[in-house]
Amino acid sequence: MSSPSPAEERAASMIGRVLSDRYRIDAIVATGSMGAVYRGFHLKTRKAVALKILHPEIEGFPEMVARFEREAVAGAHIEHRNVASASDMGTFDDGSYFLVLELVRGRTLRELIDSEGPLKPLRAIAIAKQIAAGLGAAHARGIIHRDLKPLNVMVTSDASEQVKIIDFGLARIPVDSVAPMAGEEPVARVSTPGIVFGTVAYMAPEVVAGMDAVDERSDLYSLGLILYEMLTREHPFDPGAFHEVIAQHRERPPPPLRERNPSANVPPALEAVVMRLLAKEPERRYPDTDALIEALDAGSPAIDETSTRAVARGAVSVAPSRRNVAMIGVAALLVVAIGIIGVALFRGNDPKSETAAVVSAPPSSSAEEPAPPPRKDLAADLRAELVAAAAKEDLDAADASSILVALADADPKALQAPEIRTAATQVATRIGSAGGDEATQAFYALAYRFGPEGLDVLYDISVDAEHQRAARRASAILEVQTRTGRPSPALRIVLEIKRAACKQKPLLFARAAAEGDARAIPVLEALRPPTCDPDGGACCFRRHVGLEKTIEALQERFPAKK
Repeated sequence: MSSPSPAEERAASMIGRVLSDRYRIDAIVATGSMGAVYRGFHLKTRKAVALKILHPEIEGFPEMVARFEREAVAGAHIEHRNVASASDMGTFDDGSYFLVLELVRGRTLRELIDSEGPLKPLRAIAIAKQIAAGLGAAHARGIIHRDLKPLNVMVTSDASEQVKIIDFGLARIPVDSVAPMAGEEPVARVSTPGIVFGTVAYMAPEVVAGMDAVDERSDLYSLGLILYEMLTREHPFDPGAFHEVIAQHRERPPPPLRERNPSANVPPALEAVVMRLLAKEPERRYPDTDALIEALDAGSPAIDETSTRAVARGAVSVAPSRRNVAMIGVAALLVVAIGIIGVALFRGNDPKSETAAVVSAPPSSSAEEPAPPPRKDLAADLRAELVAAAAKEDLDAADASSILVALADADPKALQAPEIRTAATQVATRIGSAGGDEATQAFYALAYRFGPEGLDVLYDISVDAEHQRAARRASAILEVQTRTGRPSPALRIVLEIKRAACKQKPLLFARAAAEGDARAIPVLEALRPPTCDPDGGACCFRRHVGLEKTIEALQERFPAKK
């Protein structure tokens, strides 16, 4: 049995605490490197709540804190039964942010589709109408979700299957709609003109012009993709790197639903609704959610589900399709999404956990269905694209950043390969030197999504004297990570030696000799002449026997390359 991770230990230590004298933490719902979600209890109102808590080190990523604040504002101002509400936000003793949310008992629509899809048309319509109603309430306040996807929709576990839209962290909230209090700053902006945030698998074609080009009809496009998936259990477009997927959104017509899944028996009127939602031009989609709901209502009475070939609810156990697992991997953020409830919101869909699905096809009078085309090895493609990006003289920062982020989802252990680690270091260094949102995305992926190897890449960047801007950003992240227990032992001892006061450094020499690697040698050599200047006060030691022996031991284990 594996020992708990530092994030899990930290989450467990919170059980029983009371925040702001009123919110008691009762149980862990989900944990992740960014934070944790708990089931809580409001001691004053005697009501169960959900508590989402960010780790204090996330303060080093102001964009993530801004998303947290934005989620709180949107959840507090959209009053609708199909939107998860937020009631409070604050900080507690160690600087951690917490958010108080409505406790939704259920599962994500992503889990529902993967386990029971394709859904029967009437069931899919009922869910889609609730999503549309929740979006309509947000749109009425001028709020655009901008990251609508199955993972951001909760479905209650009771027979009513009530829908709750969650995670408005990327929402566009107009200042004149949700005005700050006197003396307060407006809600922090999380998008920049020309920069794309969100989940590429569910982005509308117009998003390539930047997040300011997104409007209410962009949310409807995302809903169209969700409805397509509910009815077929397949995404209409193939997985790939960011630019490949967004090109399909812009140029490739969505295939007929039966083409994606021959077992899907969807009435033509309902398929027409889906295709209108997926129109490339916003003006060709439904003008608003009311028009969409009317169209769904109009088609519902004509549906006779007794003749459909959709998989009956609960009839079989179906594993996530390979197409969807791959798409979800690439679909993972250009900015990492923080979910609200549901364990899946802090866990990615892991292709390794997929099991074979066996579904008996209904009799057919037609010839045997052709075998599906072979699936692409997404991780291999992304590794190749990363290496190719590193070799380019004119690096496209946005594209390179999206490749790095997608690779973190498709193959979190990719950086264990020396060639990929080198390419990642080169790409991230150039992105970090340019700065901006692409740097935040890439460095966040390295810090939190690749495991210890991602932190090793950040260290390589931090000691690059030729790229000071990238080095400073990497150093700031590593300063926080030193206290988390996530770096490898070899990197941790290097970081601890750098942070320790001169009189404390000798206490670390024995560990450095045992746990350190070649990276520790220049750090230790910098503590003595001639590397440092003893007359200028830059040296910790003029001579130290323990230091000399530690350097000699490491040099013997890691001889300099000739």
